[in-house]
Amino acid sequence: MSEGNSAELYVTVVCPTCRARLSPRRELIGKRVRCPDCDVPVRVSEQATKSAHFAGESTAASEYRLSETDQPGEQPKTVLTTCGTCGARLYPRVELVGKRVKCPDCFKPVLVRPPPKEYAVKQQRPAVEYRLNAEPAPNPLAQFISTEPIEDPLFESEPPPPPPRRWYFSGVFSFPWYPGTLGRWCTLTLFFLVANTLATVLLVSLPTLSGDHNVGSAIMVPFMLALCGIVWSLTMAVACGCVVAVIRDTASGNDEVADWSDAEIYEGLWRIPYIVFPWIVAGALAYGLYFVLTAAWPGDASRIEPWARLLGTIVVFAVYPMMVLAALEQGGWWLVYSPDVMRLIFGFLGGWLLVNFAAAVLIGACAGLTLLGVKWSPYATAFVGAPLLAAVILIVARMYGRFLYRANEVVAVKAKDRAHDADQGDDVADVAAS
Repeated sequence: MSEGNSAELYVTVVCPTCRARLSPRRELIGKRVRCPDCDVPVRVSEQATKSAHFAGESTAASEYRLSETDQPGEQPKTVLTTCGTCGARLYPRVELVGKRVKCPDCFKPVLVRPPPKEYAVKQQRPAVEYRLNAEPAPNPLAQFISTEPIEDPLFESEPPPPPPRRWYFSGVFSFPWYPGTLGRWCTLTLFFLVANTLATVLLVSLPTLSGDHNVGSAIMVPFMLALCGIVWSLTMAVACGCVVAVIRDTASGNDEVADWSDAEIYEGLWRIPYIVFPWIVAGALAYGLYFVLTAAWPGDASRIEPWARLLGTIVVFAVYPMMVLAALEQGGWWLVYSPDVMRLIFGFLGGWLLVNFAAAVLIGACAGLTLLGVKWSPYATAFVGAPLLAAVILIVARMYGRFLYRANEVVAVKAKDRAHDADQGDDVADVAAS
């Protein structure tokens, strides 16, 4: 049989996984053959020699950037990332490694992780020819594999700019009025306005209603308590969702929040334990410390009681932010301790003290103005305090997100410097020994 007739008995297909070129017989068209290199089943199609895309595997083949020749091509400019929620395969640019991007299917943020070492090795491997049953006529690899770029409108043309070096001031106190944040600030303000108004009405009218012994007052008090509890639960859901979204995206290096899905009411209800449970644990620790100090004091406990209360308050405000960040970092509201968060805090202790001092000043000023306003005019305070409280929540969350981003940079630089000093010390020791 002539060489041309022998070549017509076979079709040439390319494994979309390892780039191996296979030559099965035409009788196997429509079936699958197993690649002898990566052991992945490959569909045999007669159209494989006529189209740029491999028939039946066009999606899988286009997912890999293959060079137009049998020689190794350049390293890909994208990395393969899989969404942990819906399993979608994303191809963000290499510059976005360590950032968060939005999944086009489920709209959840996905952390772009660096590619494994073996991924880069696979891309450098040349195409290896495998022959099944007989040797077909050689053909260029470019006839069977598409080299068109992957179309992915999810990612922008440029990576997000890094936050300013003055991370503790620039873009922090004006963050609630950013174009992308203004809508959430208005929503949070509206929720706080309704919740504050109901709470004020309840506090003002509760003594009067409690003094009446008629049936209407007995029904009105539980109704107002239930209504106030429902509204405050929804308000807490929106507030906690905003805190989680702001800390997460700011710590990833984004100047604006790219995904506010956590701030929706349904998602925010599941974020409440991340904020409330650490507060309960911190309060329990502070009360335990207060009880031990007052019980163990040998003399009059009333003398040390104010100092014990002050120390307990300091413990709450010192431990609570650590627990919140630890729970967010580990993805579990009950996980209030994280070695990675502690490493960042002690690696950048100056920034941590600065952030906590600024947060304490803002929260203290907001609480002081609220207490003074309640004595002067409760309803006016409920109206004016709503936008102020919403802005303070967003600003404090922004500061803690900026701290995490900046602490990652500082700790990484310190670790690199220590490794460099250790290498220099080893070189000096080797020279001295020689």
